[in-house]
Amino acid sequence: MTQPMYATAADMLRAATGGWNDLAQRASASPLVDGALLQATVEGADRSAWTPAARGEADQAWSKLQDVLNRASRHADTYLFPRYRQTMPLLDAVVQASSLPDAVAAIAYKRLYGALVPEGVRKGCQWADDYLKDLSTGRVSLGVQDEVVAQSPGKVASRSPARVFDLKDY
Repeated sequence: MTQPMYATAADMLRAATGGWNDLAQRASASPLVDGALLQATVEGADRSAWTPAARGEADQAWSKLQDVLNRASRHADTYLFPRYRQTMPLLDAVVQASSLPDAVAAIAYKRLYGALVPEGVRKGCQWADDYLKDLSTGRVSLGVQDEVVAQSPGKVASRSPARVFDLKDY
């Protein structure tokens, strides 16, 4: 079974604050790759106007985008599996009717920055992390029947006041 990808390049494009140019800058260190070339590569458009070296760099950038989307989808699965294991892999209609593609795209976009995520991007993507946590705990739902809500690991403890049973009043 192949790993489902919950977000596409189009979803990631909506998450990127600077559009295709932003994604090109994050996905490739090469100055040969600009937003127009990356867009043409992702969309399968004609790239004959660019040099073979630029096309090769753009292919690598597209591969990096696909990899980060795949890793973000696997990350989402760690939250989804405890609750939705009976219905996984999730139907595409269920995924598309939820906020999951946007959340995964936001997480993937944040991961393009590596260890140097700017605070504005980190804060702007915090909702996606919160959404996955809320899915896991049952605060929000994907809209499919989910009778299994993950329980927190640990002990259950309860206390009650001590009862005194007096035989004299019996």
